[in-house]
Amino acid sequence: MAYSYFDWLVSFVAPDFVASDSYQNVLYALYKRDFTWFVHNDDNRAEDGLDLRLKFEDDTKENCDKDGPCSVLEMMIALAIRCENELMYDPEEGDRTDQWFWAMMDNLKLNYLTDDVFNLRDFDQIVDRFLNRTYEPDGYGGPFYIHNFRGDMRKIELWYQLNFYLEEMFPL
Repeated sequence: MAYSYFDWLVSFVAPDFVASDSYQNVLYALYKRDFTWFVHNDDNRAEDGLDLRLKFEDDTKENCDKDGPCSVLEMMIALAIRCENELMYDPEEGDRTDQWFWAMMDNLKLNYLTDDVFNLRDFDQIVDRFLNRTYEPDGYGGPFYIHNFRGDMRKIELWYQLNFYLEEMFPL
């Protein structure tokens, strides 16, 4: 059975395809949108996303049909996987990659763009705000919102934003 790369990616964040059906438009739009960055070390997030193509080929023995720069979807899924594997792994909880991905979707407000209301103009506005780092200094409107943050999330690489977010969400 041929397995498309897009479907394989979505299986990480919506393992129950019934759940993903209402988000096919926004997920596919994220897949088609290039991830761009200007904050130091965010190129590492793009590399992680591109590495998913190799993992797909290794896992499925199929050729990846995606080329070019890392997509926003690839970057977000790769970041969610890295979050699970390196920071939040808990065998009692099981794999929560989808939880970390949908937290970013929620913070970005992309979770409101279900298939029945998907609008490309709204999507572009949200993703432009994210990629151009024009969200609020505390991260509101970006992938990681932190109440009362005393810095400027817009100037911090995504990996550290994620770490600050997890510290707030899961204090020791």
